[in-house]
Amino acid sequence: MKYLVSSFGESFSILKKDKIVLLFSFAPILIGIILYYFLGQLIFTDLLDWINVWVKGKVSSDGLGSVISWLITASLTVVMYFIVSWTFVLIVSLIASPFNDIISNRTEKILLGEVPESLDKSIGRLLKRFVFTIVNELKKISFIILMTILALLLNFIPILSPVSFLLSALLFAIGFVDYTWSRHNLHFRDCLNSTRKLFLGFSLSGCIFLALVAVPVINLFTLPFAVIYYTVFFTKNRMVING
Repeated sequence: MKYLVSSFGESFSILKKDKIVLLFSFAPILIGIILYYFLGQLIFTDLLDWINVWVKGKVSSDGLGSVISWLITASLTVVMYFIVSWTFVLIVSLIASPFNDIISNRTEKILLGEVPESLDKSIGRLLKRFVFTIVNELKKISFIILMTILALLLNFIPILSPVSFLLSALLFAIGFVDYTWSRHNLHFRDCLNSTRKLFLGFSLSGCIFLALVAVPVINLFTLPFAVIYYTVFFTKNRMVING
């Protein structure tokens, strides 16, 4: 519970003051928007044009052909909306993982009063750890998906619904504090011990972030902020625990 609330203020302060943290926080979001923009262009121009030409060639250029083309366009629009809604945050999270590693590292150095790396060194670190970070993120996402399925199954048992939500909140926190754990090469046993000691703090803060992630647009900015927050929260508690 210690530093649960105060870490929000410190995290926001670091985000505002450190230009490199700010840069790496928004870079993945911009990349994700560009990626989905071109995907949308591909579907709503090339693919739809081809479908419309094919439909009108097989049926007619007006009447029934126009109705079928309109229905296909409307259906694809709805499908694209749900695809973007379900995958955008996940894809941005994957793109952001190398950036998040740098954000977490800089945040910790600022918090400990150390001099953060220059932009050149930060980019060098990003490139050096790129493959490791992506692989680690894929493993983490796979584990979180499995645990999310478990949480959804628990949701079907009314008495266990609160447990399901708590598990989801805890998983969210662990997903972001893992950047600090990985950087310090903590063993699985140490991670479990850390989770046990900070269980309440992880769970409550996870509930707050889950609520923010559920809000469109805000959820995009919640992810990089969560990296900063959990780095601050874990580091400050670790300093107290280690004396």
